[in-house]
Amino acid sequence: MHAGRERPRGEGQISVCHIVSGDLWAGAEVQVATLLKCLSRETSLALAAIVLNSGRLADEIQSYAIETRVIPENKHGFLAIARESIRFLKGRDVQILHSHRYKENLLAALMARRLHIPCVVRTQHGLPEPQAGLRRLKQQLILSLDRFLARRSTDRVISVSSEMTQALARHLNARKIATIPNGIDLERTRSLLAVAEAKENLGIPRNCPVIGTAGRLEPVKRLDLFLEMAAVIIRERPDVRFVISGDGREAARLWARAEALGIHRQVFFLGHRNDVFDVLRAFDVLVLSSDHEGLPMVLLEAMALGVVVVARAVGGIPEVIRNGVNGVLVDSSDPAALASACRQFLDSPARSKQVAEAARDLVANDFSAERAAGQVRQLYYSLLGLR
Repeated sequence: MHAGRERPRGEGQISVCHIVSGDLWAGAEVQVATLLKCLSRETSLALAAIVLNSGRLADEIQSYAIETRVIPENKHGFLAIARESIRFLKGRDVQILHSHRYKENLLAALMARRLHIPCVVRTQHGLPEPQAGLRRLKQQLILSLDRFLARRSTDRVISVSSEMTQALARHLNARKIATIPNGIDLERTRSLLAVAEAKENLGIPRNCPVIGTAGRLEPVKRLDLFLEMAAVIIRERPDVRFVISGDGREAARLWARAEALGIHRQVFFLGHRNDVFDVLRAFDVLVLSSDHEGLPMVLLEAMALGVVVVARAVGGIPEVIRNGVNGVLVDSSDPAALASACRQFLDSPARSKQVAEAARDLVANDFSAERAAGQVRQLYYSLLGLR
């Protein structure tokens, strides 16, 4: 356990504590860090954070001068985490708890009751991913408890897309849901590499077109579909290279599938990368083949970096991409349909440039971190009856 630099609460400030897991560094964690970076600049807010694992997220939050208590999950059971969290917040007069996942939602409910904290907010970063067998049974039990807490012990649920808001409204009073899309830190989302240099850094010849994807290697991401698409393209364009950046349970199975398709020499499995912006810079096209998404950070990051996006029309993605204008939507799970969408950009650099410029403009205008943080700050004010 360790804490960042303490910044005392000033008179008239709203005291907010975020509770987040921090075991990964993926889309949700990036969004939490980005949000807290912006909120930390607000003089009207006094921020604290409870992070349930050490790692990059905890380090990022502490670097913003936010007092942080790190409680490792592998050393503490749930009740011990709750006791430690209560000790951390006792006497701080916290007015809002803001949680980000199932366990943290339960912690927030317990802490609010114990410490008489008036407002509880949670962010729903994505919808539950389908499970099977015992995992499915466990998931159903957790979901039932989580939805009960959302109805009874939560003041607002932040949804990152309109599509997700509709799904949440099946279980919650719609007045409890606030739709606030993710935002990205435009100053930080950059690469100093030229496209050719970025390709060479990955061991790819400068003149080879690159189609890539980035994210967790989990079943919902449908990277088997990405590989099937790659096989279709390689039959016509053997010069194209494919990149999969990320780690997860599907890694071994996906490598085996690439070998079975005979494309493993053209597919680069990078594993987890901390230089994701330099990786994205190497892409001519980013493909999102998921069965479902909330509002993926990698989508916004790629668009900000000028990478053309081809994505399945799922989750919140159609709320960002205008088909044919700033990207391409594929309303199908057919690998040939994804391949066809990608080929139009491989064959037309002028078309790629036009779409990429439109994408950059959209993200800069509508999906900045400052805009998202401003909406969250206003939500806090409204809950406390302030303006």
